[in-house]
Amino acid sequence: MPYATKKHAWRDERVAREYDARRFETRLQRRKHARDEALVLALLERVAGAASVLDVACGTGRMIPALRAAGYRTAGADLSREMLAAGRERPGVGPVLLQADGERLPLADGSVDAVVCVRFLFHVDDRAARAALLSEMARVARRAVVGEIRYGFTLKHVGRRVRRSPRLRPAFDRAGVAAELERAGLALDTLSPVSRLFSDKAFFLARPWNSTAAT
Repeated sequence: MPYATKKHAWRDERVAREYDARRFETRLQRRKHARDEALVLALLERVAGAASVLDVACGTGRMIPALRAAGYRTAGADLSREMLAAGRERPGVGPVLLQADGERLPLADGSVDAVVCVRFLFHVDDRAARAALLSEMARVARRAVVGEIRYGFTLKHVGRRVRRSPRLRPAFDRAGVAAELERAGLALDTLSPVSRLFSDKAFFLARPWNSTAAT
């Protein structure tokens, strides 16, 4: 499904209502979510002076409780009003959710210290759309952007490529990640694979070019 179609798929009320139950039902799913939280928080700890965080494409707010528990002032933005409505019922999320397209965030330059984007960018198969999303994140973030991409240097991805699996998806290497971020006004700081064996994802920490935050 192309991104232009997929970006509206979550605007279905039933999909939004069932989202959390389908994503966090099993112990393995909950462990993966806890792992994602830990990786994001570890990268944010490298950002000196970060106090405010915007979760872009926040969905039902899966990351917000952990970010707030870590002491960050956190808000979320998502295109789907239906997902946001479901998120407001999630404990620890509350009302600070904004309906907005990540390609055109209604926020001033440097509005927050950091932007996080989890389990979204690897769905965006349109290069121009990815560039617009990353450029907007760079624009509103004073200090850092933390995002998740599909990473090619993992056993899981290589195995799918060797088997010519129908589930093989385009993936970046480090140079590709750095180049994509650079075009959006971001400099790659850290690239952290989720797992070299059991996942084909990686998280990145990038700095806006105009950021003076220390590493």
